[in-house]
Amino acid sequence: MKNSIFLFCLLFLCGTSIQAQQHLIGVHLNGGFATGTLQNDTNGLFVPAIGAQGLFKLSTTPIYLGGEFGYGRYGTNMTRSNTVINGTEQRFRIRRNNNVATLTGLMRIMPETSLGIRPFVEAQLGGIHTYTRSRVRENRLSDPLSSGTEVYDWALLYQLGGGVMIPLNESKETFLELRVSYVNSGEMNLLTKQDASYNDQGQVTLTTRRVPFEMIQPSLAIKFNF
Repeated sequence: MKNSIFLFCLLFLCGTSIQAQQHLIGVHLNGGFATGTLQNDTNGLFVPAIGAQGLFKLSTTPIYLGGEFGYGRYGTNMTRSNTVINGTEQRFRIRRNNNVATLTGLMRIMPETSLGIRPFVEAQLGGIHTYTRSRVRENRLSDPLSSGTEVYDWALLYQLGGGVMIPLNESKETFLELRVSYVNSGEMNLLTKQDASYNDQGQVTLTTRRVPFEMIQPSLAIKFNF
């Protein structure tokens, strides 16, 4: 399954470049608002993310193919503990970050208009990977004494959305893109920042949640046409 997703994304990214008349690349700022099961289970999780997208237009059609990579962080938590090293009362910083990465192939239908504004609809399919990493430090600036991944999972992801690209110059080489998407995945084991608890001896208990990554995701992007 993982190999199939990778090949799917690779075909969208590279397979049509020979026939492409236009190329678009851009950087996205995304904000995901949990909905459905994820909202109910996490009390309204918010997922800020940054992404990069590349598109190729199929000649004589309004169809664009390409791919998108995204990275976000859906929670971070810092705890101080003096039980990290036996025999010492020194307090250490334990930082735990919950991360998410996505890689998708996409198809977009985006006709040109006489006004220069380009409305579009698109569909994406790929994979999502969530992982929680922790680091132990003496202080904010010191090197980590230890670090590692505590919980991780991956699932199939699909995304449906639409929006508009607005030209920012007369040559129509730079665009502002506004997009809203519905994002959903298979069920995954993940942690939120409330899911790590400590007892009196400083031992940590991680309580994972098994939920789909379901969001409404507004997006703001700058796109370059070449």
